[in-house]
Amino acid sequence: MEKKSELEMLVEEIKESTNQISINKADEVRVMRCMLNDQDFSLSVYDKNLGYIGQRCPHDEAVNFTKNIIMGSTGLDGKDSRHLAENYEFTKRDANFLLDNMRDFVRVYMDTGRKMNIMQTEATEACIFTKSIKASEKSVPDKENPGHSKLITTSPYVKLVSATKCPKYNEEKEV
Repeated sequence: MEKKSELEMLVEEIKESTNQISINKADEVRVMRCMLNDQDFSLSVYDKNLGYIGQRCPHDEAVNFTKNIIMGSTGLDGKDSRHLAENYEFTKRDANFLLDNMRDFVRVYMDTGRKMNIMQTEATEACIFTKSIKASEKSVPDKENPGHSKLITTSPYVKLVSATKCPKYNEEKEV
């Protein structure tokens, strides 16, 4: 049996202890921090047309990013910078920073009107985009007059839309 990474065990723990789907900032931070520090966790990487193309370890990516910051700010060479970065343990503050910046990026990028690929796995291809919804009139139940309805006007708003489909590389092929 394959040994589970710390992150996989944390995800299972959260799933088992959750009895409702809700936003939980503390769990988000725990998962992000664990993902940054777990050297044994990696994700499969998929290309839209090619399918599986390899593995990616978030910890290794974070170490490389940190190494580049150390090199750029101290003038140390790559080897010494990498050694320092590998010995750094990412904190709750680091995890919060990344989560906040991820949210800010999504919010700002959605203003471009472009779709954003958010998940590419063996079984799904998912993206998000925004759609402007115009003001409209709709009928709703009238709480003051049970059995009757009333017309209300909704304000215009921007709706976040997700789209998911079976990836091309996972579709059934005709034989």
